[in-house]
Amino acid sequence: MSKLALGARSVFKALAWIFALCILIQVFLAGLALFWNSDQWSSHTGFSRLLMILPVLMFMVSFIARLPNSLRLRSAGLIGLVILIAVCANLPSGVGYLAALHPVIAIALFLEAMSIARTRALSNTEEARS
Repeated sequence: MSKLALGARSVFKALAWIFALCILIQVFLAGLALFWNSDQWSSHTGFSRLLMILPVLMFMVSFIARLPNSLRLRSAGLIGLVILIAVCANLPSGVGYLAALHPVIAIALFLEAMSIARTRALSNTEEARS
C-alpha cells in the first residue's frame, strides 16, 4: 500500500475521532442551552455546521485511503444520519414525535463514529496493510 493511502487512513481515523468528539461537544452545547442559558442554542446551531463537513471529508478520504467498501458505506451512512438529524431539528411541533428522534440520532452518530474509529482496518499493523 502506498504512503499516500497509509497517510489517508490515519487522516480518516483522526476525522472519525474528531467527529465523535464533536458530537460530545454538541451534546454539551445543547445541555448548556437547556439547563443554563437558552441563548446557547445559537452555539449549538452554529457548531452543527462543522458536524456536517466532517463525514463528507471522511467519505472523500476513504477513497484516497483505499478503504474497504464497508467503511466507505459506513462513512456515507454518517452523512445520511447528519442530514436526518438536521431534518428532525427543523420539523414543526405538529410532528414532535419525529423531532424527538434528534437526540436518538445523535447517539447513533456518536456510536457509529466510535465504531469506525476503532475499526481494525484502520490500524497500522502489517495485517491491515496487506
